[in-house]
Amino acid sequence: MFRRFIGQASLPQRCRHLIGWQASAESSRRCSSSTPAPAPSQAPVGTSESDAHDYTSQPSARISVDRSGLNNPPEHSHEPSADSELVKHLKSVIKFRGGPISVAEYMEEVLINPKAGFYINRDVFGAEGDFITSPEVSQMFGEMVGVWAMCLWEQMGQPDKINLVELGPGRGTLMADLLRGASKFEKFTQSINIHMVEVSPALKKIQKITLKCNNEDGADENTATTLTGTPISWHSTLEEVPTGLPTIIIAHEFFDALPVHQFQKASRGWCEKMIDVGEDSKFRVVLSPQPTPATLYLLKRCKWAQTKELTKLEHVEICPKAMDLTQTIAKRISSDGGGALIIDYGFDAIVSDSLQAIRKHKFVDILDDPGSADLSAYVDFPAIKHSAEEVSEDVCVYGPITQSQFLGNLGINFRVESLLQNCTDEQAESLRTGYWRLVGDGEAPFWEGPDEQTPIGMGSRYLAMAIVNKKQGTPVPFH
Repeated sequence: MFRRFIGQASLPQRCRHLIGWQASAESSRRCSSSTPAPAPSQAPVGTSESDAHDYTSQPSARISVDRSGLNNPPEHSHEPSADSELVKHLKSVIKFRGGPISVAEYMEEVLINPKAGFYINRDVFGAEGDFITSPEVSQMFGEMVGVWAMCLWEQMGQPDKINLVELGPGRGTLMADLLRGASKFEKFTQSINIHMVEVSPALKKIQKITLKCNNEDGADENTATTLTGTPISWHSTLEEVPTGLPTIIIAHEFFDALPVHQFQKASRGWCEKMIDVGEDSKFRVVLSPQPTPATLYLLKRCKWAQTKELTKLEHVEICPKAMDLTQTIAKRISSDGGGALIIDYGFDAIVSDSLQAIRKHKFVDILDDPGSADLSAYVDFPAIKHSAEEVSEDVCVYGPITQSQFLGNLGINFRVESLLQNCTDEQAESLRTGYWRLVGDGEAPFWEGPDEQTPIGMGSRYLAMAIVNKKQGTPVPFH
C-alpha cells in the first residue's frame, strides 16, 4: 500500500551508485500591541520644573532625627523573585538603555544568553525536547545530505583534503548519519576535516557522544570520531574555521534561529517593533518613534523586492545576521571553492510576520517566560540569494526547491525501498512514518494510529538552496 506514495525520482548515475549502501533501520502568535514607544522624559519622573525650584527655595530649618525605629528594622523578605534570571537581565538592559530593545536583541538574549539562553544549557531536540528536526525523524535525512556532499566533492575533482562544516549541529545526528552512510567510501571520509560550529556547551557534549568521539568527556575542542576516524573540531563561529581548503557547508535549521528585526507599516512609514516593559512590569511590543540602525537593512531588502509585493504588506521581517552570514559563506566559497547547502522552513518571498515560540511542541506567546521556549522565524530565501550574489561574482545560487524535491531527486525513494526489504514490522512502520514526515505534505493518508500522533509531512514547508563556486557547475539535484 505504501508503494503508491513513492514516486520515481530522477538521479544522476553517479549519485545512484552512492545510495546503494546498507544501513540499519532508525507556529501562538506574538504580542500584537503596537503602542508607540514613549519619548524619553527630559526631567526626572514625578518632578516638575516648579518642584525643582522649590527644592532650592526652602527656608533653613533645624533637623531632628527620629531614632525610635532603629531597634525594630522593617521585615526583609527572603522569598525569591517571581522573575527568572533572564527576565531580570532583559529588564535591566531595557532600564539601562532608557528605552525598548529590538525584537532581534530580545531573540538573541533568549536563545544564546551565556547564562540562561534557551540553547545554552539543555538538550532541546527530539521527542523529549521542545521540537523535532529532520535528522531526528529518520536516518535517511542525514544519508541523503551525505549523498549531496559526496556528489559535490566529486564535482570538485575529489580533492585530497576538504573542510566539511556544519552550522548549528543540534545533537550531531545529521553528521553521524552522514558519516555512517559514507563509511564505505573511504576516499571521501579520509579527505574530510569536520568542523562543528556550536555555541552551546551542553550540545557540544551531546554531539561528542553522538559522534563517538575519542574524548567525549573531555574539554578538548579537537578530537576524532571513531565512526570513520575523521578529525573533528568545534568552533563558536564560522570565521574560526580554517581557510585555504575547499569547503562544504551544511546549514540545516540554522538560519531560522538567527535574530530578526520586525517592522510595521504606520502613518509615518515603516517603524521597527521593539520590546519594552509596561507599567505592569510585563514585556510588551511597541513601535520605535524614529528610524533605527536596522532600517538600512530594511531598505536593502525592499530594493530586492517587487513593488506589488511590498504594497500588500503591513509587516516585514528582516534578518541582518542571515544576510551577513551568507556573504561570509559566499566569500569563502569564492576564494576556497566548494559549496553550501541551506535547508530550512521559509518562503521564496519576503517574510511578513512569522516569529514564533515553541515550548514542548506547542506554540506559545513569544513574550511568555523568556528562555523557556524556542524562538524561530521563517527564512527569507530571496534575501539569502541576493546577499550571496551581491558580494561575489564567482558563486552561483540554486533554488530554493522543496525538501521533498531535494530528497526525492537524491534517491530517498530508492533508499526507503531498500531499507523496507530487511526490517521488522516495527521498523517498517517507523520508516514509513519518517519518510512521510520528510517528503509528505499534510497528514499521512496511511496512518491508522491515534489521531494526535498522525505524522505531518514537512516536504513542502521546508526549502533547500545551494550556493556553489561557479567552477563546480550545477550541483545535484538542482539541475
